[in-house]
Amino acid sequence: MQLDTPFLITPQYDHIQDSLNEPYLIDAQSPYSLQPRLTKALERFSHINGVNILQINALDNHVYRDYIARWLMINASNRLMTSDAAPVIIAESASETDLFGVYHNKSDVLETGLLQKADGGFLIISASILLATPALWPRLKSLLQGHTVAIPTSDSKSPTQKKHHLTADVKLIIVSDRALLGEIEQLEPDLLAGMSMFSEYEFDTKISSDSIIAYRKLIESIIVKHNHLPLENGVALLPLLKLGARECEDQTRINLCLLWLNSTLAHASLSSVSKTHICAGDFTQSFDDKYYLESYLPSRALDDILEQNIFIETDGEKVGQINGLTVVSVPGHPISYGEPSRISCVVHVGDGELSDVERKVELGGDLHAKGMLIMQAYILSQLNTHEPLPFTASMVFEQSYCEVDGDSASLAELCAFLSALAIKPINQSFAITGSVDQFGMVQPIGGVNEKIEAFFQLCEKRGLTGEQGVIIPETNGINLVLSDDVIRAVEDKQFIIHGISHVEQAIELLTGLPLQSEEHESIFSLIAQHIEDVDNNPSQCSALLCRIKNWFNQR
Repeated sequence: MQLDTPFLITPQYDHIQDSLNEPYLIDAQSPYSLQPRLTKALERFSHINGVNILQINALDNHVYRDYIARWLMINASNRLMTSDAAPVIIAESASETDLFGVYHNKSDVLETGLLQKADGGFLIISASILLATPALWPRLKSLLQGHTVAIPTSDSKSPTQKKHHLTADVKLIIVSDRALLGEIEQLEPDLLAGMSMFSEYEFDTKISSDSIIAYRKLIESIIVKHNHLPLENGVALLPLLKLGARECEDQTRINLCLLWLNSTLAHASLSSVSKTHICAGDFTQSFDDKYYLESYLPSRALDDILEQNIFIETDGEKVGQINGLTVVSVPGHPISYGEPSRISCVVHVGDGELSDVERKVELGGDLHAKGMLIMQAYILSQLNTHEPLPFTASMVFEQSYCEVDGDSASLAELCAFLSALAIKPINQSFAITGSVDQFGMVQPIGGVNEKIEAFFQLCEKRGLTGEQGVIIPETNGINLVLSDDVIRAVEDKQFIIHGISHVEQAIELLTGLPLQSEEHESIFSLIAQHIEDVDNNPSQCSALLCRIKNWFNQR
């Protein structure tokens, strides 16, 4: 059996080297060439009649509303058929009078609002405006459908107030993240029933010779707009491409987040050695500096393990104990980081129950519980038994004091359970991550880079032996964008990354035995022997069902 699958542990950019050095010119359309769906939607929305709302999924930030507005200013024509350009108004906050205007009774002055200013053009707003003031929506919707609405007065109690009404030909563009758009949909379900169009800003795209040229134009347009230092050459982008691939968790994609790109270029400009341009080394230095500033929590977590406040073993063997890999996200902390976690399973004679301690104390989420049930189903199907196992098992994340969720630990839990049932120790030099299905197939998980690096850093601090490593799903190979330290250790055969597709491969790596074999000792043969030992020694069974069974057998 092939125990692991070799794969690339960092993106390869040889196929785009020529494109990185090709000359190019930027123009007004350069920032938009990598957003074909979005620009197509804006074009159709500009000309379509009867549909006056466009929802765009993007980050709920002015940068993206400004991005949309600039395209409209360049490409959209005035709907009132005048020679003027189409007005494009961005509203970051708006009250009733801000939107509809107000008539001041005492001075007899009509103050125009954003809708009047956007007449014949476009009003771009955040979904949070509509959610914060839902009373505005009925009149706004009526106006967008071509009806006349009343303009509020400054003093509604004035006996001499005049009635003023507003009619405007305005197209509304709501630019917000998916969560806020979803809240609007719940409040106003007919938005998606013919009243509006939908599109989204795409935060990544496949890397190719064509897309990299368009990407260079996007980068240059951001540099010009925000006065960052220019790039030394196209090759200087390689560290940026690699970090972007890591953000996307995909070796084959480019990160297109405008906020991320602007921030990264700003940090690289600050780290520039020459102070006249940005080179590849400046990007690398800026990444290192930024991580240092943000790494207090992960460094403290590592110190806790090294100081043995948290017990994680990286050598030796233990029955029913395995090193899992988790990703920690702390509210108010800018980065997620990996952390090894000791998972243990103990079994004793009982009635077949697998006790999930995390679930029982309400620290286990629904997805974690689902993974546990799938794991149990796999074992029972493989043992081909219609009776419960004569054991009670207890599974726990040791020294875990917060909620555990997700199914990425189900493979580790399954291996620990099998080890405990077979009384076969697990090699503690390995850490493992992955979810498992009812057929034992290993499925991909998230945060694979952070998980690998967390265990590597621990092993490196304790001293690399060449025997330590991680076991990950084979399908996560495309997500690997690892740090230079890990890459060097792997290339020097000081650290191992195994890619697997089935639990059988994980068990063989961890225990040195196959999961099942007709000719040799295997995990399942040891489990069968364990069960037989219990059946032949019923006096060892203290569980209620076992005692009842013994009583009937004695009669």
